[in-house]
Amino acid sequence: MATLTVRVRPHTYCILQDMAKQRGESLPDALESIVEETRRARILQEAAEAYAAIAADPVEDASWRAEIAAWDVTVADGLEPEPELEDKP
Repeated sequence: MATLTVRVRPHTYCILQDMAKQRGESLPDALESIVEETRRARILQEAAEAYAAIAADPVEDASWRAEIAAWDVTVADGLEPEPELEDKP
């Protein structure tokens, strides 16, 4: 796998080393995990902010709730529920 060099300040490097050690990961793997976790957290935060904006606007909130209610009818699609997967020893 190709790699690149990223310059960080010494203090940041020490923090990354500590975090990698705590996670039991190599420094590159820890950095990759941290970046991915941060990316996902940002996506969730943006979604939460979008839902909050909808909830704050009565017209948008009513429209969103109507759309959700319209989709809720798809639950009664007439299909049999799938059997539960059994744990196999």
